[in-house]
Amino acid sequence: MTVLGFAGNVAAAEPQRCARTETILWGDGKHDDTHALNAWLSGTDAIWADSGGTVGTAISGRSFRLSAAIYVRAGTGRVLDNFRLLWPERGESVSGGTIRAGSDPDQAPVMAGVEIVGGDPGEGKPFDLPEPAPARHDDQESCATS
Repeated sequence: MTVLGFAGNVAAAEPQRCARTETILWGDGKHDDTHALNAWLSGTDAIWADSGGTVGTAISGRSFRLSAAIYVRAGTGRVLDNFRLLWPERGESVSGGTIRAGSDPDQAPVMAGVEIVGGDPGEGKPFDLPEPAPARHDDQESCATS
């Protein structure tokens, strides 16, 4: 693949069931969107925090504050257009044109009109990743812990 709790008195007989959480994107440049943007770029459905609306397969005109790397996986059909990615702690930004993942997992994502400021020399270049391990369902995944 190519990529550009609290403890209390709980009855022992009743197993705990936790709901899977939604992937929520802010896209306001103020909240850290690293995890949610990576999930969306890998093909996970997401909703907008400000409206509750579905994000869809294309994002246009949004800013994302990030704290770690993001990866655009080929073959997901995702598109970022007229965007801004900000890593304030690193003094880095990526902005402008379009990043298109395309529908073929064997073809690298395409970037056009994108400006990278303060990035490392290898940034924005396609590279191969091993296939991810299949996701497994874990009922405890979103349970509160302390």
